[in-house]
Amino acid sequence: MKKNKKELKNDQKRIVKWLKVIIFLCIAIIVVELGYIGLSYYNRTRSIVYTDTLNSFKETDDGYLVVGNSDFKKSKFNDYEKDDNKAKFAKYNDDFEVEFESAYTKGYASYFSDVIEYSDGFIAVGGAQYDEQQVSDNATDGLIVLYDKEGNQKDSKRLQIAGDTTFNKVLLLDDGFLVIGQSILQNMVIGNNPNGGALIVKYDFDLNEVWKANYGGSKSGNFNDAVIDGDYIYLVGKDATRYGLIAKYTLDGERVYAKSYEYTDTVGFSSIVKVGDELFVAGSKTINIDAKDADKVTEGLIVKYDSDGNVIDEITYKKNNNARFNKIVYDGDDLVVVGHTYKIDEEKSTDTYNYLDYRGIIVKYNRNLGRITDNKENGEGVDYFSDVIVTSDGYLVGGASSSRELGSNNKDYRTYFLKYNKDLERQWYK
Repeated sequence: MKKNKKELKNDQKRIVKWLKVIIFLCIAIIVVELGYIGLSYYNRTRSIVYTDTLNSFKETDDGYLVVGNSDFKKSKFNDYEKDDNKAKFAKYNDDFEVEFESAYTKGYASYFSDVIEYSDGFIAVGGAQYDEQQVSDNATDGLIVLYDKEGNQKDSKRLQIAGDTTFNKVLLLDDGFLVIGQSILQNMVIGNNPNGGALIVKYDFDLNEVWKANYGGSKSGNFNDAVIDGDYIYLVGKDATRYGLIAKYTLDGERVYAKSYEYTDTVGFSSIVKVGDELFVAGSKTINIDAKDADKVTEGLIVKYDSDGNVIDEITYKKNNNARFNKIVYDGDDLVVVGHTYKIDEEKSTDTYNYLDYRGIIVKYNRNLGRITDNKENGEGVDYFSDVIVTSDGYLVGGASSSRELGSNNKDYRTYFLKYNKDLERQWYK
């Protein structure tokens, strides 16, 4: 039946009405989607993890020197490095406020592992990647940077021997400085480099090489720490995978001895102090060496040696407790070590990646390796203790944390300091 004009007009009105509703809904959906996209972008930018680590720090007359690496996302001194963390050198005053902060921006990713002060400024050492192949192989060149007293870069030096070279420690001499670390073959490279392995290099203050010495195989040898006593250098690190290493050299680079310890973790020995005629070495011991890698248990370890490299005694921290000691210092008649325990976070781990949940620990022993007391941080995030300094009334610990209990947000990884008294009771953190 044919509609009249009035009915047709009403139909048109209804169509227009529904078109308006549809257009309104479309606009609303677009607005909501744009809002969601904007919110998602905002949340993504907010959720980018901020990284600012402390690998080592030293006390000066008016503050502290700190080295590590950072993306500088929250820095007041350097631009945000979105793609690669860069080596960081910073000076803090006595109130732990940053006076200056220098980023090493050449190449790709980089880091500093140690720093010292000398007459003309500061020396920082570490490693850096300069091409895409190094990024792909996770390999670095050994890096040295000289700074003036204001934190300005004056000069730098790179070293490459076997393909992957890193510097872990720098020590001051009257006529220059010693740098220790390793130079090993890159991943998947077959062969041997006679100049590779654990590495010692002496430089003068103009970065000219004076002499170089190496030990071990070019696949895994490494020196992590060293002390100078008289005419000798005592060094610790690893000889091979899960073999700790202690060595003694003259100041001219002649080896007196090098001895292995079975078994450590894959890092080997991390730190050494000399007290009288005794050497105390810190690291981590594997107690079930025949287990699969995923099931191996390590314990924080201190080994006491005589100056000839003979084991006198040893102690581990809490049986069947995954842990390692990263730094050891001497305070009067006592030894103080810092490090961490760790466990696998089942919720955050995947089939291909184990997420490790770290907790910082500080432990005091007497010289006979009897434990006096200890303390452990139990925050929700990750707490990692890298270094410790003895003060007149206690111990200052430096590290990095994502824990809310230590001022972060369980997401961002930031540099922090903790003060403990002589009884290892935490006084404050900054």
